[in-house]
Amino acid sequence: MNMKRRDFLKLSATGVATIILSSKLPGLGVTNAYAADQTLEVFITDALKDMVTHNEINTAQCYFWIYRMKANGVDVPPDCPGPTIMALKGDTIQIKIKNELDEDHSFFIPGLFDSGVIPAGQTYEGTLTASVSGSHLYYDRLNAPVNRVMGLHGALVVRPTAPAPGLNNKITPYDNPSTHVQSLFNEFGSSDCWPGLAWEQAGAGTPPTADENAYLTGNSYAPPFRTYVWLTHQASPRLFAEVGDYTAGLDYPAQQFVEKFLRSPFSATRQNYNPEYFTINGQSGFFSHFSPSITPMGRIGEPCVVHILNAGLWTHSMHLHANHFFVTGLNGVSNENPIWVDVYTVKPMDRIDYTIPFMRPPSIPCARSIGMPDAPLLTAGGNPVYPPVQEFDVYMPALGTTAFAENGVTPVELGQRMSPLCYPMHDHSEPSQTAQGGNYNCGLISGMYVLGDRNTPGQMNFPMDEDFSMMYRNTRGIGGVAGESGTHPAPGPRPEPA
Repeated sequence: MNMKRRDFLKLSATGVATIILSSKLPGLGVTNAYAADQTLEVFITDALKDMVTHNEINTAQCYFWIYRMKANGVDVPPDCPGPTIMALKGDTIQIKIKNELDEDHSFFIPGLFDSGVIPAGQTYEGTLTASVSGSHLYYDRLNAPVNRVMGLHGALVVRPTAPAPGLNNKITPYDNPSTHVQSLFNEFGSSDCWPGLAWEQAGAGTPPTADENAYLTGNSYAPPFRTYVWLTHQASPRLFAEVGDYTAGLDYPAQQFVEKFLRSPFSATRQNYNPEYFTINGQSGFFSHFSPSITPMGRIGEPCVVHILNAGLWTHSMHLHANHFFVTGLNGVSNENPIWVDVYTVKPMDRIDYTIPFMRPPSIPCARSIGMPDAPLLTAGGNPVYPPVQEFDVYMPALGTTAFAENGVTPVELGQRMSPLCYPMHDHSEPSQTAQGGNYNCGLISGMYVLGDRNTPGQMNFPMDEDFSMMYRNTRGIGGVAGESGTHPAPGPRPEPA
């Protein structure tokens, strides 16, 4: 595709949409979600996207090849990566794929679907069947890894429709769970270690509504099958522009692409081809860490599963604070030994599942000390050390600290409540924490938020400020969402105080 034509799509960080193949999936009334139980149309095209550091002063954009889609004839907001597709095992969909670029491309899901070569300007029609449970990467397998890394990739998540055979077995994310993985999911919600909800179990109550204070009124809603997707990727604006400007109809040399992407020599002026942006679901920095579609948000006693897929060429070591997680899935196979760790390596093309128990952080003192739901220890004054009720009313900076009050501008409240409890997820591969050659904390980050505790009477929901409550209720369910279908705007500035 020759970039000189300059008629590609212009994208901003609106967030990856969800396409739902099945009308039978419960708990998925998500914002930015689209039903595709009839037809799915895919257009292989290109786009110029505003990246995390883009603003009026600093231009930060990157050229991508993308999968743009229509679900039942309705346009799905385009982005890189492509939409996350959700399905139940056995779902089928008629799929039509048109290649609008100047070279051959494809749409491939290992073990599930293969369009074969789709020449420039041509259309493929076929049937996609979600026959294997778990997470899958869909991508362009031609001229590997160039076409995939240029942006032609996305995630498909297929869920089983029933538990594995066995007395009192609960549903896991896998068709054939190992003995230990099955035991782990059987314990969620039923043992003295993880009381609360099973993974497949919804919390009582109703989804949050338009009422800003619905969360604070004791509503204990939680969606069933709490599932998140972390699709990681890396982007090099200079290299991707070079690929876009390459001779139309010819493939950019794959080995040359890999050498430039991973091994460009250091340049003090940043005039090299190394990746400058590290993303989760196409977002990074603030836009990933504060997105409930990426960052798990829940109460103690609400376990969730995070499907991690690495579509790029970088190796990540993703470390979560607050809880250790269980590595329950390895590249499509239920892990025989679901080890409990705080960091795990995710290599290019890996599909790794983190199962987060959402237990009390081990730093909270109790009789058995490692996050068990025991009665909390008491302070010298006889007060329980948990929940952290003192922190609930602490603001940093102090409440009443404002900015931008000069020249008649309405002052903006800067004080932020120290609740809900926010814990980071970051990559131990340090370059991934930056953007545009050095902007720290603008890279591949996420985390987990503890919104309350199902096992502490009277303290089910922790208080939260209006802006956080609004963000939480607007995107709750799969990947954190349960609202009405429609578009979901990019995160904006903190709202002015009422």
